[in-house]
Amino acid sequence: MEFNSFFSLTKTTLSPTKLGYYFFYYSIAILLFFSGFSKIIDPENFLKVLNITVGSLGENFIILTATALPAFEIALSLMLVLKIKTKETLIVTVILFAVFLIFSIYGFISGFDVDCGCFGTVIKNEFGILMIGRNLLLVGIAFFNLKFFNK
Repeated sequence: MEFNSFFSLTKTTLSPTKLGYYFFYYSIAILLFFSGFSKIIDPENFLKVLNITVGSLGENFIILTATALPAFEIALSLMLVLKIKTKETLIVTVILFAVFLIFSIYGFISGFDVDCGCFGTVIKNEFGILMIGRNLLLVGIAFFNLKFFNK
């Protein structure tokens, strides 16, 4: 009897809307982990794009960014998966994705014709409309997840 009541409870609590939110929630976590891990494994593209785009800020800034950003992305992904401070983690994720969006717009307007290094050398991703669209979509998904988990 308990076994059947468990499944009937699960069916009623996991509506298609909730299922969609959880799918996108964990997709964000996987994407952040993949992005951070690929930058750690092969930082060459990421360092190259930092030199081209923000090289005027100095080598120390570039090294700090190339070291801290991947670790930060992995930490956020683990916090999402482990549901540690979910609301705060999603707020930081929205801000991070918004920074990526601004950076992609800056790169597109400036005419940088280079792979952004967002996913190391695993996935080629150049500055352009597709990159802006992807980052806009990520901001939207993270924001709507924040609204869902804020209830």
